[in-house]
Amino acid sequence: MIKMADQKTTNKLVIDEKALEALGLHGETIYTVEYDMYSEKYLTDAEKRKLTKEQKEANARFNKLARIFRNKIVFSLKFKLDAVKHLESSWLLDGDKLDEAVAEIEEIKAKAKSKGFEDIDRRIKIIPIFTTPEGFDNYKDKKAEFILNFIMEHVKMAEDGLKDKRMAQSTLWRCRKAVEICNAHIDSMKGHERYNEMLDTVNMLDELNGQCEAFLSEEKAEKAKKNKKDED
Repeated sequence: MIKMADQKTTNKLVIDEKALEALGLHGETIYTVEYDMYSEKYLTDAEKRKLTKEQKEANARFNKLARIFRNKIVFSLKFKLDAVKHLESSWLLDGDKLDEAVAEIEEIKAKAKSKGFEDIDRRIKIIPIFTTPEGFDNYKDKKAEFILNFIMEHVKMAEDGLKDKRMAQSTLWRCRKAVEICNAHIDSMKGHERYNEMLDTVNMLDELNGQCEAFLSEEKAEKAKKNKKDED
């Protein structure tokens, strides 16, 4: 289900594309999601010895939550918002994803605040990008590179699963989702010089996913057969 953003928040970020074109800039809107999430606090043995049991437990809780929220923002950008990684803490977002992105990020912020991370608002920002037509072409190149890397990351997961004859359902879900996300990206990349390469690679992942689904189904059937035999 697509989350709806607070319209006041979204309106502040909406760009008049015709006004951009009148200035000689590229009209299609791009946004960047910039974040500086909490780092885990690693202590030396000497520092740990100075802490009480309660302080050690508090530090462990902080580290766990910091890891959860850092993973949550990356997961949302990658698998929910179809964002394109630019830098380690900077992701590029197509304009048609703005409303969904605002809703998703506001929800993450609310959860973080409920756990005591009161300064989360200043740690995650959505910023509009103004670029020339040439700059937008560079964005498309960056997007093509990201798509291919993203596909190959999941191709390796699928190949490892086939090799070991073992794959978690969550991993298979990620591989299926990667095909869905990349197909959506590729659809907007028609005419790009790497279009056919992207198409061929995502088709390869789709085929590997089918093979993984097949051996998992066989494994499930074998387990069911064994269980029935044991019951008999």
